Amino acid sequence: MGQFVNEDGKRCSVDRIVRNLLKEDVTYEFIAHVAQCPLETVKEIAAKQKSNRE
Repeated sequence: MGQFVNEDGKRCSVDRIVRNLLKEDVTYEFIAHVAQCPLETVKEIAAKQKSNRE
């Protein structure tokens, strides 16, 4: 997956984009669209985030 540029002008990964968007009140489908990645990738990252919090 490609690289993105964050608001500070620094490169960041799709993983970071997805993790940041998971903090917002948006759907997984929206996150997949914005991050230009499969919906399954978003779900996997969300599951990792949830298990890390527990």
